[in-house]
Amino acid sequence: MKKLATLLTVFIGLFIMTGCQSNQNDQASSKASTQAISEVAKSSVLIELTDSDKEITKKKVTYKSGESLLAILKANFEVKEKDGFITSIDGHAQDESQNKYWTFTINGKMGEKGAGETKLDNDDQVVFNLGVFK
Repeated sequence: MKKLATLLTVFIGLFIMTGCQSNQNDQASSKASTQAISEVAKSSVLIELTDSDKEITKKKVTYKSGESLLAILKANFEVKEKDGFITSIDGHAQDESQNKYWTFTINGKMGEKGAGETKLDNDDQVVFNLGVFK
């Protein structure tokens, strides 16, 4: 009987130790996942809105790698669009009768694609300008 009690105690002890070790691995794995997610979210961009080259507002925002410029813009500003073109940002709307439209530059260079297709690099500077398009 004494052997059975000893054997049962050993098995219970091993079971408890195995359970604790598994939990520690789960915690380490969870911590690594959280760190990886926060590193992805650490990408940032400076977005400036101007009207005829006069500053309206400027924000430094964070985003997940791989997000489009349009998705980043929508997450941080009130954006309206029509047929894939931005028509209004934070209440500042284009005026077709005056040929005044939203355009954007990234690090001083005119955007080559639409905002929905444009991907950014960390620390880019984006300027959306509401100006006369010639």
